[in-house]
Amino acid sequence: MYLSAIPRHQLEMTLSEYVDVIMSMARPARRPDAIEAFERDFARYVGCRHAIAVPSARLGIHLVLDQLDLPSGSEAVVPAFNLFAVIERLKHCGLTPKFCDIEIDTLNINPDRLADLITPNTKLLLVTHMFGHAANMNAILDLARRHDLTVLEDCAHALGSQCGATRVGALGRAAVFSFSVLKLITTFGGGMVTTNDDALAGRIREKMASIHARQSKPTAWRKAVTGAVMDFATRRAVFSLGAWPALRLLRSVWPKCQQKMMTEFPQHVDNFDPARIPPLHPFQARLGRSQLQRVQRLTDRRRQVDSWLDEELADVRQIKTLCSEQHGLHNGLYYGVLADNAGELSAYLFRRGIDTETSEYRNCADLDIYRNHRADCPNARAVESRIVRLPNTPRLTRRDVQRIGIAIRAFYDRTPPA
Repeated sequence: MYLSAIPRHQLEMTLSEYVDVIMSMARPARRPDAIEAFERDFARYVGCRHAIAVPSARLGIHLVLDQLDLPSGSEAVVPAFNLFAVIERLKHCGLTPKFCDIEIDTLNINPDRLADLITPNTKLLLVTHMFGHAANMNAILDLARRHDLTVLEDCAHALGSQCGATRVGALGRAAVFSFSVLKLITTFGGGMVTTNDDALAGRIREKMASIHARQSKPTAWRKAVTGAVMDFATRRAVFSLGAWPALRLLRSVWPKCQQKMMTEFPQHVDNFDPARIPPLHPFQARLGRSQLQRVQRLTDRRRQVDSWLDEELADVRQIKTLCSEQHGLHNGLYYGVLADNAGELSAYLFRRGIDTETSEYRNCADLDIYRNHRADCPNARAVESRIVRLPNTPRLTRRDVQRIGIAIRAFYDRTPPA
């Protein structure tokens, strides 16, 4: 039994932020003031003219697509290695997805494969900055200009990542960020749309104003408590003495339990109703502003941990590390590797107190629910079978990283070549 287990995620909440959450609940600020302040700070950080707070990144994507008013049946080229829920938003808005293979070194859409997919019906390019690695925006934007295509950036992982001197989120027609509990900063759910297009921003704000759902105080408390519980459960001592032993016992009976609990199963989503999604609560906006002030320190620390992992795994021939800065500066949010025997490695590391992730993102071009849009994307297929996301939270020490490296080498020393 290991006395100290390493969680795959940790929230970066402070005591003062929890105090502010409680105070915001007890004496809520005027919602417009809190939201506008968060939007103003966020737009300044990203370097764009407009930032519009939304209840979720999925709603943000929906609002952008809805207000772009693209012809029904228009084609949208999307990276095949993706979260199925993103594809569902495209289809819900009447767009036809065309899957493009990815660069295996960055997990991002491959510009060299884009030109062959563009037809007269292609109107949109969706660019996902996967794991915080900036996509090759110079090549993508050049192609988009030549073919008069709209570029939408999915920046759910990429707050603070840069292409040259420009932060992602200020490069395409619009971009969407996520503030879920697994992201660089969290508002316990929520997101942000950014754009330099004044008219588009105005239409999205009008649409948000027309959504009459309101977030009740019990709902806001439930979000805050759920986030706090996850924060508490992933604190090192609590995870080591409580969550990890419980999960290990449960996984001995039901090996896929953690995967089932934390991963959405790909399925068609027919009940998405924007009018029923309540807007951000003032406490979420205040929390987002507070964490935005610390984002540089968090990214610097994650990049340091990533560099330690790169060094530690450099001599493991069964592991391929990713080129996170091939097209720009990454934010260090997630650290993924391509590993031989990925599933077995992940299970082995878990038994040794190192929690990992293997299955959240899929090769959507091979999913049965999109069989009418199938495409041959060999890199995305290979990544889906080999990806392992290792812990890389800001609180990890060099000794923790060495422990991860020792465990990985021990696994391959005892595992015959595939």
